[in-house]
Amino acid sequence: MCAGQFPIWHMGRVWNGFFVMPYPNTRGPLWVNFNSPLLWDVFAISTYFTVSLLFWYSGLLPDLATLRDRAKLKWSKFFYGLAAFGWTGSTKHWQRHEALSLVLAGLSTPLVLSVHTIVSFDFATSVIPGWHTTIFPPYFVAGAVFSGFAMVQTLLLITRKVLGLEQYITMEHIDVMNKVIVLTGSIVGIAYLTELFMSWYSASPYEWFAFKENRLNLNSPYGWSYWLMMGCNVLSPQIFWFRKMRRNILVTFFMSILVNIGMWFERFVIIVTSIYRDYLPSSWSTYYTPTIWEIGFYMGTFGLFFTCYFLFSKFFPVIAIAEIKHILKKNGDSYKAGYDKEEMESYDAFEHEQSHHH
Repeated sequence: MCAGQFPIWHMGRVWNGFFVMPYPNTRGPLWVNFNSPLLWDVFAISTYFTVSLLFWYSGLLPDLATLRDRAKLKWSKFFYGLAAFGWTGSTKHWQRHEALSLVLAGLSTPLVLSVHTIVSFDFATSVIPGWHTTIFPPYFVAGAVFSGFAMVQTLLLITRKVLGLEQYITMEHIDVMNKVIVLTGSIVGIAYLTELFMSWYSASPYEWFAFKENRLNLNSPYGWSYWLMMGCNVLSPQIFWFRKMRRNILVTFFMSILVNIGMWFERFVIIVTSIYRDYLPSSWSTYYTPTIWEIGFYMGTFGLFFTCYFLFSKFFPVIAIAEIKHILKKNGDSYKAGYDKEEMESYDAFEHEQSHHH
């Protein structure tokens, strides 16, 4: 939802926003420009949003029904009942739920690829030095998984602590997520180096200038941002090769924030360092600083995101109860400890009884 707003603000003329929607119109033969990556963006983001919403909500249905059945207050019973769409938990419902989950999961995977590929086409299909790169699609996909996992880690660790979910979100989960972070971080690193190599190998003076003078050169106005991005995204995740570090909550939390900062700077580097010194002498005089509006839009997305996130955490189960139920019996540590004790006691009693009979 936050990402979907940005293309609208970036149009500059928000009131013309409906022009990107390909609907049968009365404007005669005037249709949207299907060659424009901005239009592909509209398709990709809206599809992505729809599938994500369906996936998220259909997963909630069994839990909403549980909340409906357990609700004490009249209004909450009504609210959860409405939201649960009449889920009864019959075998038929479960079968349909499983089938739907499978279909949506199957759709989501190629969607992740298509969405981030298309988002990168916004840059790659232009001819601006520093943007016109064929490595963009795969590297944006890897970057999306990378920053996504880091963002989830940030929220997950706090939520886990605050809501006391240590039994459910185990060290195992955190460990495996850190493995994904180190893998995708390394893929992103290779992509950066490929981009750099291709700009040198192409022997296009403009392309090489964009990298050598605008990014690599620490004395250039924005050289620092390139090296900051490299440090946060490529070098710092390498700490996760050590098992001890992957399983350290504090290190993981700090690292997830570093990665988020690094990924923000990646976009900053791509956009700002490619444009602020180009063919026009007039571009060279200005040092880009964000205006109050840009900062406002950015902070606004934080506000929207956290409002939705906190409301969700308050009124809905943060972990799918339905998915936990069938693994809890055999995986819960407290259950195991109690189970072992019971088993030993019953075994002792059995032994005692046997010897008594003898």
